[in-house]
Amino acid sequence: MQPTARRRRPMTMRPARAALPALAALALLALAGCGDSEPGLAPDPASSTSPSDEPAAEPSDEPTQDPGGFAPTDYSYTLTLTCYCPDAGVPIRVTVADDEVVSATYARGGGRSGAVAGDPVPLSRVVTIDEVIAAAETPGAHRVEVDWPEGQDHPSSVAVDPSERAVDEEFGYLVDDVEVADAPQ
Repeated sequence: MQPTARRRRPMTMRPARAALPALAALALLALAGCGDSEPGLAPDPASSTSPSDEPAAEPSDEPTQDPGGFAPTDYSYTLTLTCYCPDAGVPIRVTVADDEVVSATYARGGGRSGAVAGDPVPLSRVVTIDEVIAAAETPGAHRVEVDWPEGQDHPSSVAVDPSERAVDEEFGYLVDDVEVADAPQ
């Protein structure tokens, strides 16, 4: 009787095991850009600025007025957000009184959130025109683009990319149909 020949199976890596190193590298790469805008993180030594030779300004008791701010305090306007957020691309009608947002409603439906025209928008998702202007001055931003037509007292759009190393944290505002409320008589 002859001994039975052993059958050999070729050694191959399973597809899942072969993909593990690539997936680990991809996860590390994705996480490397996260957290750049989180408060409390140590500053990036590669992007630190040099100290200034100018003395710090003395504090003043005089009230200051932002010369670049939006002067009216009572107005309404249409805000369209550009971001990776539920309301991106959906126009929102915002009403501001005494420089505070008092109401916001979807001007039309759609978007990622399934917005319905006329439905209220949480006030935490919208900003005043002064806050749009402040976004144009985001400290340390990688890139800021502002469209401010000559003679207009507010920008038409502000787009901010806070960090060169992070992905999908960009945000922007489109400002349209500004209607200043009549002054009380």
